[in-house]
Formats: sequence, C-alpha cells, structure tokens
Amino acid sequence: MKIIRKLFLKKGLAKRFYYFGIGFSIGLIFLSFGPENRLKKTFYAYIDYFSPSKRVISHLYPYDKKTNKKKYPNFSIEAECQLIYYDLKKSDILSVREDGKVNFNLSDKKSSPCQYFVVENNLLNSFLSVRFEYCFASGDVTVMSFTLNNEKNICDN
Repeated sequence: MKIIRKLFLKKGLAKRFYYFGIGFSIGLIFLSFGPENRLKKTFYAYIDYFSPSKRVISHLYPYDKKTNKKKYPNFSIEAECQLIYYDLKKSDILSVREDGKVNFNLSDKKSSPCQYFVVENNLLNSFLSVRFEYCFASGDVTVMSFTLNNEKNICDN
C-alpha cells in the first residue's frame, strides 16, 4: 500500500493520468462524430460477441482459409429438392442468417466432426427454419434442409 501511495503522490504520475484522461475523452468525441459512428459500431460489435446466437451465425458465413475470401455455402440434395418444390432462390434461404435466431433446442452442437444448427427467421410473411451443417475443421457450411411454416419435410431421402 505504501508503494501505491508514493506513486500517486508523485506529481508526474498524477499529471500523466490527467493528460491521459483528457486525450481519451477527446478521442471518444472524435470517434462518435462523423458520417459513420465508429464508436457505436464498435460498441455493438462488442455487445454482439456475448450473444451465442450471433456468434453461431457469424460462423455460418464460410470463407476460404487460404485466400480469406467468402465462399458460398453448399446445398445438400434434399435442400436443392426443396428449393425446386417451394420455388425459392438460394439467396432467399441464406437471408435467414441476417436477423435469424439459432434454436439451440433443435440444434446438435455436440456432434463431431460437424455440428448442426437450426436458424429460424421470418421470410416473405412465412416462418422459415433452416438446418445448417458446420464443419469446424474445414470451415465448410452446408444447408441440409429447411421448412416453411412448420410443414412436414418434403424431399426426405
């Protein structure tokens, strides 16, 4: 305790903390103004890190580990059949990731080597539930199947 008191009693250290506080405050003001509120973006990204649903969905955007470029997820034969049956586009199905929530009750996150996650969202006034397969080792993401409005599975193999 005596060492800490001596450090704070020195004029130089207190002055440094004072100048640091002023500089930090000015930096926060600069970050909060402008066309893009970088402070707000950073804060929201930090808060989203603690949401398990957001963390899982961030892994469902596959990228090539060698080139660091985004890849398009694969679609299983069942998912391709369902796309034709419902007359939907792949981009419609993948849009479930944007504001979707992961249903952890229907997901199988303990399986190995690939985990299965069910992401649910509303799409074109319909309830869409998409089952993704995420392989951590390879970074591959596959759309296994999906259902619209909780209908029975179409195109079961």
